[in-house]
Amino acid sequence: MSHRHATIVSNRPSIRLKANATGDGEPLVLLPGLGRAPTDVEPLADILVNEGYAVLLPLPRGIGTSTGPLEGITLHDLAGDVASLIEQWVSGPATIIGHAFGNRIARTLAADRPELVSAVVLLSSSGKVQPTDDIAEAIRLAQATDTPPDVRRIAVQQAWFAPGHDGTTWMGGWSQLVMTAYLAAAAATPIEDWWTAGSKPVLIVQGLCDVAAPVGNGRLLKQELGERATLVELPDIGHAMPVEDPRACARPILEFLRRQR
Repeated sequence: MSHRHATIVSNRPSIRLKANATGDGEPLVLLPGLGRAPTDVEPLADILVNEGYAVLLPLPRGIGTSTGPLEGITLHDLAGDVASLIEQWVSGPATIIGHAFGNRIARTLAADRPELVSAVVLLSSSGKVQPTDDIAEAIRLAQATDTPPDVRRIAVQQAWFAPGHDGTTWMGGWSQLVMTAYLAAAAATPIEDWWTAGSKPVLIVQGLCDVAAPVGNGRLLKQELGERATLVELPDIGHAMPVEDPRACARPILEFLRRQR
């Protein structure tokens, strides 16, 4: 089956952003995790496109050919990047699907530009319930540039993947510059600015084997948002949800989108 493909470009003073668009139908925007390229969410995007949706995959500022200032920014700036690409792509609102750190940008966008967002899907949410000290150390070792490969392999598996899933895909592909900049942007943004995703409908999808963004985050958010939120917990899936099992990840998203219609 062939689908329409397009490159979306947004130019603003000192900022040039690029995104790839595929498919026809109701618009969805997929945002990858911290310091990651959208290749992480491409398998999930393919499933959604084949189900009749149009998908936009923005290259985050600082990744590939998307460029812009990385100092002195907040989550509002990063959400504005996505907003500018949506405006170039479609005339109406889109569902924003954010994985890991991408869900903070998704929630900020929903709060800042509600006219551009129909609903928000949060994969592997974090923010309030922190990982244990040993998992925090595994995350540090997995991301650090000077970690020996054999140590990194163990750390990647421990931090981000459920037992039995292949973590080698996340042995590389991290932008240290973007990770540092985006963490600073999050630290510079009050959590109350984005935590509730404005007033939009929210789907929270958590892996029960996620130790980097513990499942308590999703449960707490569901409790806070009440009927506006739907919580789905997936067994045998860790933090790298759309990489580990994109089909299992897609099922609750598709069900949620059908209900939203």
